Amino acid sequence: MKIILYAVPGFVFLIMVEWLYGLARGRNTYRVADTIASISLGSISRLRGLFFLGFGSWFYIRASGGFHFLDLPESGIGVWIFALLAYDFSYYWFHRFSHEVNLFWASHVVHHQSEDYNLGTALRQSGSGLFGFIFYLPWLVVGIPPEIFFASGAINLIYQFWVHTQHVNRIGPLEYVLVTPSNHRVHHAQNNIYIDRNYGGILCIWDRMFGSFQDELSNEPCIYGIRKPLKNYNPFWANIHVYWSTMQDSWHAGRWQDKIKVWFKGPGWRPPGLDDTHPVERTSLEDFQKFETRISQKIRMYALFQFVCTTIAGTGLLIVAPYWSPDALLFSAGVIFLNFYLQSMWTQGQKWVAWLEWPKLGLVFLLSNALELNSAMLLALQVYLFTSVLALLYVSRSR
Repeated sequence: MKIILYAVPGFVFLIMVEWLYGLARGRNTYRVADTIASISLGSISRLRGLFFLGFGSWFYIRASGGFHFLDLPESGIGVWIFALLAYDFSYYWFHRFSHEVNLFWASHVVHHQSEDYNLGTALRQSGSGLFGFIFYLPWLVVGIPPEIFFASGAINLIYQFWVHTQHVNRIGPLEYVLVTPSNHRVHHAQNNIYIDRNYGGILCIWDRMFGSFQDELSNEPCIYGIRKPLKNYNPFWANIHVYWSTMQDSWHAGRWQDKIKVWFKGPGWRPPGLDDTHPVERTSLEDFQKFETRISQKIRMYALFQFVCTTIAGTGLLIVAPYWSPDALLFSAGVIFLNFYLQSMWTQGQKWVAWLEWPKLGLVFLLSNALELNSAMLLALQVYLFTSVLALLYVSRSR
């Protein structure tokens, strides 16, 4: 939605503030490769919306013919409060199902893969979820105007950004009503006492009502990440790895009931016997070590440069999308997705990635000539190409 797009500059500014604050306090919560992966996943999620956004409202119109029970007003504080509460209530249940049902977890897991916890983690969103809309459709049938309801969803998502920080402690009585950094840190932790707790979006009252609330404990520091560690910065593998592992469990299950059941049981459940015949790696919390790759400072800076340019290009594509043809959007998004993939390979230290950088730069050159760009956009692409070629020559020679 445009509300979220307009919020992006504020997100970037606050991420920079948190990073600088952490450095000044000697408590930096950012790592370059992990942050690149998180924000890349967020960009991919937004770009996917160019092709799938609005599917839920389309389904509602097709299924119901626009039928609704109540004729609620199109404006007014009352309908807005109702819409915000209704959306947050449905978000709680959607979020809870996303942790307790494998089919939904396969999509939502993206948001929990990072072993860091910072404002950049908030932007780490799934690019594969298509079924979440079913939790919200009842409110459209009730009669909440779609524009107000979808705006409430954007407000809910924007609110959740600020709670992804380790630099804000408890905030007094508000802890009993609102989702705060403290109780959301619990949600991202994989400690036994914290796992699958605190599902609220704006309000934590739903967790308190339905028995899923857990306070952050001073004697139990949060360990972030997931029990089956990703150990990878590839944004596309991040989106499919649980689907893949669940498909494998379904294939190897001995009983046909288990082949189906594995999709609807919780993420920790596996068909009987598979832990012995097809074991999977699980995180050891006793000697927990974050996933890290060793790359040179030159490669890290090159990956960071590509990341910044690609993120700007992705945001620009979202802005011009209403004015471009589907072919132009598809081609441009494809090149951007390729760049996100390649920069993840740089951060993982893959030596072969340099050979793919040259064809990618060739695609960008073709893109600059194939699209009808204004002079500022064309100049920006030319500067990007020139700088990338020089930087790639320098990095390649020093590898």
